[in-house]
Amino acid sequence: MSHRPASPGPWFALPVGLFLLACFALPIIIVLWYSLMPPRTFDLGSTLTLENYGAALSEGYGRPLMWSGLGAVITTVVTALIAWPAATILHRHAGAWAPVVSALIALPIFISESVRLFGLNVFLMPRAGILAGSLDAAFGIKIGSILNTWGAALVGMTYIHLPFMLFPLVLGVSLIPQDRMDAARDLGASRWQVFREVELPLAAPGLMIGALLTFVLSLGANAEAAILGGRSVTVITAAIEQRFNYAQDWPMGAALTVVVIAVTAAVVLPVLARLDFNRLTRK
Repeated sequence: MSHRPASPGPWFALPVGLFLLACFALPIIIVLWYSLMPPRTFDLGSTLTLENYGAALSEGYGRPLMWSGLGAVITTVVTALIAWPAATILHRHAGAWAPVVSALIALPIFISESVRLFGLNVFLMPRAGILAGSLDAAFGIKIGSILNTWGAALVGMTYIHLPFMLFPLVLGVSLIPQDRMDAARDLGASRWQVFREVELPLAAPGLMIGALLTFVLSLGANAEAAILGGRSVTVITAAIEQRFNYAQDWPMGAALTVVVIAVTAAVVLPVLARLDFNRLTRK
């Protein structure tokens, strides 16, 4: 009786598994360990406690976490609303120009995020800014500025993270067969019904991947709030940085980090469980 040779798959996956263990799982375990230490201590042999988590929930850190989560949700929704028609145009109507347009959209990703945000800062600057100066010179319209507000931070997050929503959504739109849309129209479906019953369900994998990327990146956005939001915007990543660097309170910083990881996992893992990656890679 012949025996089938053992699959080499586990051996090929071993280097990736070891890399993830060393660079992903181990740092999280270390951060979790630090979060259980007594406040403002570096004693690795001290008694573990949940005191830092209690302080994280009662000492005013809930507001930065709320603003970070709300900003991530708003950014995800706004980028999806902008990216859907853009993805549809790129896939169905751009033709030979689609690669050129895609390259132009992707080009800013290769430029430092801080450089792009400072450029947006100059654009939005009152009086001396490009937007205000152009409107004043051309039409005599004087406008204020949204700089140093929560709105400016949201504009920055939308600007920075739009490509991360757009390109997965282009892949999702490409999964929609044109004949199904034509069949739905022939059966009397309205434009909204075609979108709701045909386009949205079929493009959902690309939309969910884009939403996950945008949400996770926006949840950890700090530069946008610091450069465009000023002192009026405090996000959880800024609070974590302050605890680690300035206050030297590593246990509290670690506890806040674990809370952010838990919030991210609560959003990401259920969505990943519903994603059909085989359908995406089959295209």
